Amino acid sequence: MQEQWARCGRVWRRMAGALGLALGALGAPAAQAAEPVGAGCGSLRVSLLPYPGVYERGADGEHRGFDADVARELSARTGCRLAIESTNPTRLWPALTSGLVPLTAGAIYTPERAAEADFLVLTRLRSMVLMPAAVAAAHPTRAAFDANAQLRLGVVARAKRAESAQAWVDVLRPQGRISDSQDMAGLLRAYEAGRVSAVLILPGSLQGRSEAWMAQQRLMDWLPQDAFMAGWAVSKQHVPAAVRQRLKDAAEAARLDGTWRRLARKNLGEAIAHHYEVVPIPVSAAPPAAR
Repeated sequence: MQEQWARCGRVWRRMAGALGLALGALGAPAAQAAEPVGAGCGSLRVSLLPYPGVYERGADGEHRGFDADVARELSARTGCRLAIESTNPTRLWPALTSGLVPLTAGAIYTPERAAEADFLVLTRLRSMVLMPAAVAAAHPTRAAFDANAQLRLGVVARAKRAESAQAWVDVLRPQGRISDSQDMAGLLRAYEAGRVSAVLILPGSLQGRSEAWMAQQRLMDWLPQDAFMAGWAVSKQHVPAAVRQRLKDAAEAARLDGTWRRLARKNLGEAIAHHYEVVPIPVSAAPPAAR
């Protein structure tokens, strides 16, 4: 008897499946008409770099910051489900090119990288040097800083830096004057504890700091020639061309209608948001026409 019931159960499951397919087929035209632009994208993993105001995960598990809001906006505009996870500068690009993660934020743009990925959102940035006001007053130039062997510069370990910044780090490291941290949050903790004299930093990392704290600090513009672009990239090898184009179209529309600027002001504040100038994607990064 149990065997008969089992056979009946299998029959009913097959009938229910067939009925579901039939009903789906009958409703197909209407479903297609209401289909979002990005239908068929499925779920894409996206890795974000933890950075104050740019991406943080709260104690409640909520993803916050500019890049988290970019992920939500792209998802809403394309229909793609973007599953956020954290990464670090060491893993970021290898994970993208190997296919471990198809989409990432915080990637520095180069023409060579544009051959491997389509860039979606790019901001023009440059690093500055954060120092206590008293230290800055005693060392108003980079030459003065370099001449004091007691001063240490803190950097994020293995982060890709612009040419002049990297050359400076390469000069100080053999002198034992570079301190490495795994991420910017840890580096700022070391700075506040007095373990480093200065920090190579993007101004946006100071989002959320009080006016009283900021009044005691100085941002030294010692690397003006090192402006660079960084942002969101999607793997050409591991993501279909049609999906990449949907993401690019949505990102460009958000740039043109001011959405990215609005989200920068929301997450970083007006004083810092102007350091996050969202710029057009260089022509060399444009994807080939979908076939």
